[in-house]
Amino acid sequence: MKPTPLLFAGIFASFAAAWLGLIVSADNQIGHLLPEVDEENATSYPINVAGITEQGRRAYIANGCNYCHTQMVRDRQHGADLAREWGTRRTVPRDYIYTNAAVLGVMRNGPDLSNVGAAGKAEDSKRKYLADPAWHYAHLYHPQALVENSSMPPYRYLFKKRKIVGESAYDALDLTGDDAPEEGYEIVPTDEARALVAYLLSLDRNHPLSETAGPAPAAAAAPAK
Repeated sequence: MKPTPLLFAGIFASFAAAWLGLIVSADNQIGHLLPEVDEENATSYPINVAGITEQGRRAYIANGCNYCHTQMVRDRQHGADLAREWGTRRTVPRDYIYTNAAVLGVMRNGPDLSNVGAAGKAEDSKRKYLADPAWHYAHLYHPQALVENSSMPPYRYLFKKRKIVGESAYDALDLTGDDAPEEGYEIVPTDEARALVAYLLSLDRNHPLSETAGPAPAAAAAPAK
């Protein structure tokens, strides 16, 4: 008797076990997560955003930002992300429940961007400039002018040069040296660049969640008498 039926049964069982373990089990664990509501402060997290922010997320993916940047802050046991001020807590599945195709990233040629929109909110933050849209526009236009030895390519096609008519645009880039346009002209972001920066400034996953609350620190040992 040929073992063909038994072979196909084994293949089917292998795929079924993988499907149950990777799909069904994961859906049972995180597929039904809901926003966490703080009734005392009348807040809910995360918030489902759309409009220009969603357009910016698509621009983020279309321009390959997720190839060099991650959006996943690790805990202290698995890296120095928190020490680098990439976030105030680790990221968890609830952070992504409203995200269609979460852009976790592939590698870190650049810093993690999970909380780039919150970087300038803390008074003692080392990354205050990241909350400034003008900084992001200038960085997209010429990364090395702001971050020495950066490997990020320029995204100048996200901007356009136009003649100044009346007053300069409120978001015209303040460029100097070889980057500055000729007299009477200005460099302004396109709608795609504005959407991309709006998306970056919306990234803030520092909201406290119950599943990220660690145990209370151990009490210090009493001094020996």
